[in-house]
Amino acid sequence: MSKKKKYKRSIDTPVIISFFIVLVSICVLAVLWIFFDTSMKGTWRLRFKQGGQEYVHYMTLLDDNKFTYSFGGVTYDGDYSVNPETATISLSSSSYGRYNLRNDFKYKVSGNIFSGKGIALTGSDGTELPYLQSSDFVPVIKYYSDFTLNEKLLGSWLFKDEKQGYNYTFTFHEDGRYEYLCSGSRHIGAYKTDGENFTYNLAVDGNNINEETLKYTLEDGKLTFITDNFTDTLTKTGDKFSFENEIK
Repeated sequence: MSKKKKYKRSIDTPVIISFFIVLVSICVLAVLWIFFDTSMKGTWRLRFKQGGQEYVHYMTLLDDNKFTYSFGGVTYDGDYSVNPETATISLSSSSYGRYNLRNDFKYKVSGNIFSGKGIALTGSDGTELPYLQSSDFVPVIKYYSDFTLNEKLLGSWLFKDEKQGYNYTFTFHEDGRYEYLCSGSRHIGAYKTDGENFTYNLAVDGNNINEETLKYTLEDGKLTFITDNFTDTLTKTGDKFSFENEIK
């Protein structure tokens, strides 16, 4: 009588059980992340109407407790902190090198990746600001159709005011775009020049464009803006403005 040949199982039962435990754990974590994720990091968009005009503001919360707040062609930088026990977020931004602007809000995170996540911020006056998760902020720039390139103006220019204790830079690009950096804020807009006039604009909100024209001179590595109220002389610099190196 021949004996039946026994076949050895290729996978032991404990291994199968362990695999399913890991798989279930991953599924549970995925469900918790999809439906119960309360993280506020990322970019959030606020739409509101005022005086018949629609406005769009963006707030980006970064990993290092830094945040940016943007609208039009304007961006403010600052620090933030979150207190989960009191459901409070504090936003602090700087002016002239000092962190002296602070706002505290109650917050509530809602939604998920399918329905869309949102943050409701409530200020001390009870006003609720409903932010929705969004793609990154893209500055609004209104380029000048009559822009002509002035190669001597290209690059970064630094102004220092030792008396007032602040500085700023203008950086001019070949496409007619400028970047202005000063004490926790960044402006991006368009510029143009003629023989003696420097004109630049900035989208501040909605379709509102601020524009200013200054007299200017450009000689011996010095860029001077002249108005009835002030005269600022900027020096060509190889480095863009750094908030860490600003005058305190």
